Amino acid sequence: MLETPFSNVVFDVTQHPMRIHQVEALKGKRGYLTLILLTIDSFDREEHLLFSAIDDQGMAVEQETCEKLFSCMATSNSVAGEMPQQIEQRLAAAVQRHTQATISKSLETNNRFFNEAREKLEKWADDMVLAAEKALKDTKEQIKIQKRQARLADNLDEQHEIQKIIQKLEKQQRRQRQEIFQVEDSIIEKRDALIAMLERRLSQKTKSSSLFTIAWEVI
Repeated sequence: MLETPFSNVVFDVTQHPMRIHQVEALKGKRGYLTLILLTIDSFDREEHLLFSAIDDQGMAVEQETCEKLFSCMATSNSVAGEMPQQIEQRLAAAVQRHTQATISKSLETNNRFFNEAREKLEKWADDMVLAAEKALKDTKEQIKIQKRQARLADNLDEQHEIQKIIQKLEKQQRRQRQEIFQVEDSIIEKRDALIAMLERRLSQKTKSSSLFTIAWEVI
C-alpha cells in the first residue's frame, strides 16, 4: 500500500459539469477527512471504503457527500502540518462509529440471510416428507383394497391376478419406506450444511486499514 502523507486538498465544485448540491453546501468550508478500508471475512468476503469527515464547525459530513466530493476537480497544494489533537480524537471517534455501524449492518444482513435459508430448508423438508408419506399412505390403501378384493374373488385365476398386484404394491411400499429414510438423510445433510454456514458467519473477522487522511477545503 502506497504511503499517503497528511495533505491539504482543495476541491473545486464550480468546475464540475453537473451540480452536486451536497458538495455545494460545503462551499467555503474546511475540515478534515479520513478514508479507511474495512474488510469483513465471514461466509463471504466484504470490503467497504468508509469515509469519516468533519467540517470546521465540528459537524459530521455524510459518506455519500464525501464520495461526491471526490468526483470534483481537486489540487493538493501542500503537505499539511500536525492535525490538532482535539480534531484527531473526534475524527477517530467518527471512524469507530462508522466502522461499528458497518459491521453491525453486515451481521444483520448475515442474520437475515440465514433466517431466509432456514425457512426455505424447513419448507422444503416439510414438503418432501409430506409427499413421501402421502405416497406411502396411498400405496397402503391400495394394498388394503386389493386384499379385500382377494377375499371376494370367485376363482383361482382372479385370485392369482390380485395376488400379483398385491405383490407389486408391497414392493412399491418397501421402496417408498426406503425413500422416506433417504429424504430424512438428505434433510440432515442440508441442515448440517446450514449449521456450518452459520458457524462461518458467526466467526466473523474484521480488519481496517487507513488509506489516507486530509485537510480539505471546498471552493
